[in-house]
Amino acid sequence: MQHPTGPGSRPTVPPVIGIGWCAWHQAYSATARLVQDAEGAAYFACNSCREAYNLVPVADRP
Repeated sequence: MQHPTGPGSRPTVPPVIGIGWCAWHQAYSATARLVQDAEGAAYFACNSCREAYNLVPVADRP
């Protein structure tokens, strides 16, 4: 499979491969991503909990 390259091409987000445990609402989620709490501990949080608690995924931090 060829990937487009050149001006204007953008990487795509891979599809969800599995589910993870959201440490905030204590249930499985297909949108769980790795985040860090205020003390620096790493946990997984789902999309709705990331929005509710203003959590930024580790991969999206500058």
